[in-house]
Amino acid sequence: MKNSLRYAILIVVAIVFCAVTHAIVIKYKLADGTRHAITSSELSAIDFNDNGTITLTTWDGSVVETTSDEFETLEIGTQEVLLENYTDTTLNFTYEGLSLGSRDVRQFNFLYPTVDPQGDSITMSGCIVVPHNILNGSDKSEGVILFNHYTIFNKLEAPTMGYSTLEAMFLGNPLNPNYIIIESDFYGFGSTLRFSQAYLQGTANAHASLDCYLAGMRLLDQMGIEPGELTFNVGYSSGGFDALSTHKLRDMEFSDKVHFDKTFAGGSPSDIAECYRQYIEIDSTAYNAVLALLMVSTNDTQNLGLEYSDVLQPYLADKIDEWINSKNYSSWPVCDSIGREKKVHEILTPPYCDLNSPESLVIQEIFERNSIAYGWEPDPNQRLYIFHARDDDYVPVQSARTILRYLEDKGFTPSIVPGKTNLQTNFVVPKLGHLTGTVVYLVQTVAAIKAWPLMYENGQLKDEYAAIINMDIDLIGALQILENAGIDVRGIINQAVSLIGGGATPAEIINALLAQLQQLGFDEQTLQEMFQDSGIDINQVIEDLIAYLQGPNPEQGGKSPNTLATRSNKLMNDLAARRTPAQAYEHQLRSWLDENTNK
Repeated sequence: MKNSLRYAILIVVAIVFCAVTHAIVIKYKLADGTRHAITSSELSAIDFNDNGTITLTTWDGSVVETTSDEFETLEIGTQEVLLENYTDTTLNFTYEGLSLGSRDVRQFNFLYPTVDPQGDSITMSGCIVVPHNILNGSDKSEGVILFNHYTIFNKLEAPTMGYSTLEAMFLGNPLNPNYIIIESDFYGFGSTLRFSQAYLQGTANAHASLDCYLAGMRLLDQMGIEPGELTFNVGYSSGGFDALSTHKLRDMEFSDKVHFDKTFAGGSPSDIAECYRQYIEIDSTAYNAVLALLMVSTNDTQNLGLEYSDVLQPYLADKIDEWINSKNYSSWPVCDSIGREKKVHEILTPPYCDLNSPESLVIQEIFERNSIAYGWEPDPNQRLYIFHARDDDYVPVQSARTILRYLEDKGFTPSIVPGKTNLQTNFVVPKLGHLTGTVVYLVQTVAAIKAWPLMYENGQLKDEYAAIINMDIDLIGALQILENAGIDVRGIINQAVSLIGGGATPAEIINALLAQLQQLGFDEQTLQEMFQDSGIDINQVIEDLIAYLQGPNPEQGGKSPNTLATRSNKLMNDLAARRTPAQAYEHQLRSWLDENTNK
């Protein structure tokens, strides 16, 4: 009778599972004793065997046969979460062949309810990564990192498959941050593998990420694991876009359920339409596979009804199912198959290479609606960090600047200084491409979350830190910006002053300084952008800088003019003395990167 009831349930599932993919989960046990779960959205067929087992066939062709009687069906409700399995593993942080750290962790994979890109209910998969020192009680968790994974192509690169390169850099970092990671596979991977992935589909991935976070927190509670007080929302590249999308949806719909201490977004194509326009105008991108992925994902997840051949050149349209939709290949083999030397006009069809064609205007409008700035009413109490390398060869920096201008219009004030405002930025890192920029973003983000308890108490800046950043830190930040850009500040000011004489006005010195910078290839617009993105008034800073460097020397009784080198060295020594241990680590690691990274 029991088996008959189960068969009846499964027959109903087999008949209607296409219509109820959001709800049904089959739990089963294999001969080796391991237990698993599969969602109906993964299934293409269910077969009942005479020996009392069932055979499950997935859309990718995999076949699983249960042991006798060891299966059951259940429906995940709006608040439920199902633990699938867990594995113990070691995350290794390596960079250019060097081992920089490792961490023993336990990864819990789970299924949770959310919505698909059309807003319909569906069950997705995600994971929780807990360091063993937290799991065994040796150390307390300081908080949770809601991780948004970067661009992936291969189904084996999904978080629940244990693919965790950037996550390993976070948890395996020498700073040993005691945080728990919660991360969604996102639509198109894991339990929703049969569907096209939702690449740069901000609202869809934001729902997946926030629902994953809430489900993961419920699961931690059920397992008796204390998550800690802090919550950070992070991501780089397309993960940076998804982190900002998640922050945006949190502000708009989840503010009563979720609070982020800070969102750290790096390398984000925040303005997708502007990225597209830049690719067309320069007829190039260093990562050409994602251009095809963007077109395929937008068409499939938004049901545009386009044929691949409408958008992509014939050689590529014919291979989309194999190269992209199969999810059998990582991105670089796909780039190689397309041809890394291919120009954009050799990837997209002519109408989509003409920014004024009807077809292009339609897709630009869709990209505009999917961009971060569209329809966002930001919560001014939430904190943001937005990082972008100026020479990013994958994601044009112009697209990321859109979000800064938008947030400024909404009342945010950008600042390169951590904690000075609720919008920290860094758009000034020079001579770094997208991939190398990942490491700089990583260093700064891990240092920030590690230093958080030193800087904040009950969510507010500690008085001693607030006092430091309200002194001359803007001036220090300005020096760092110029030096990071490869500019010899000391030498140029010395030369500018010597050219026009010691009695020159600040305006004359500024003009002379700009003339010197232009000879080095830094035009005034670029400098203005660098400082504007960092919340610094370049003219005022240069005036203050000159006055500070040429002021009387306190060490000589304030009577003799101080030398440039003496005052500059004092400034840098003061900065070093104010660094927290985490900031000192960041400085050391960045120095190491400067020495060991090709520029």
